Formats: sequence, structure tokens, C-alpha cells
Amino acid sequence: MATLRSLTREMPYQPMPCYRDHNANLAMKLDLNSLCIRRPKETFFIQVKNPNLLAWGIDFNDLLIVENSQDFAVNDLLVVEKQGEYKFYQFFNEINGQKILFSLDVSQPNLRIENWQEVEIAGVITNVVHQMRSRFSAPAAQRFVA
Repeated sequence: MATLRSLTREMPYQPMPCYRDHNANLAMKLDLNSLCIRRPKETFFIQVKNPNLLAWGIDFNDLLIVENSQDFAVNDLLVVEKQGEYKFYQFFNEINGQKILFSLDVSQPNLRIENWQEVEIAGVITNVVHQMRSRFSAPAAQRFVA
């Protein structure tokens, strides 16, 4: 079984060991920045404060990694600025020159636009960092140990 070796702090961040399987003896250094961010100067983060995105697997307090881009493909998840707030849409399709944007928020309407200048697009969601274990998990007295 693989064992964690001690890490030294040689960089401003700490790459973490990553094992391919439980029998691996060799660990790669895993740097989430290099995996999740292709264009650092055009990338920003949004912490989700909208509870209505759950159907898309995006939960309250998840972290969205967004790349500022003007190049959109069908099925991209877009961040649109509306009245000082970020709204989230899927670029569903383009039919007869109309672009159809499905709202990820069930309380917001879908959009049909003729050209991209009709909406202010902040970027494309490239990754979602999703917390699997609650930050406020059960106290130690209520935990079970294997």
C-alpha cells in the first residue's frame, strides 16, 4: 500500500501527492492550478451563493472556476452579468441565427438572443470545486471509525 511521504515547502503552494491506485509506490505531484487553470490571467473564481443550481450538481458554496473567453461552444456553461449579479446559463444550441441559453437557475427564465452583444458574458465555467463532506461535519463523538 502506498504511504504518504513528508512534503517540504519549496513553493508558495504545496503540491499534493497523487497515487494512481492503492498499490502504487510512486506518487505524482498533483497541482490543481495546472489541472484546472489553462489561462491564469483570464481566470477567476466565483463562490456560489445560489441554492437553485442543485439540478446541475452545483451546490451552495461550491467554487466555480471561470475563464474569460469570447469563444463559446454548444453545451458550454456561461456566466452572464445581469444587474450586478452573476447568472448561469448553458449555451444549448443555435437555431436559425438565434442562440438558446438555458438557465441553470430554475427561478430565472431561459434566453433567446440574436447576437452575443445582447448579454454581458463574464466567462465560461471550466471547473466546479464541490465539497463532498460538509465543512460542519458531525462532532467527534458522533463519528464512526473503520
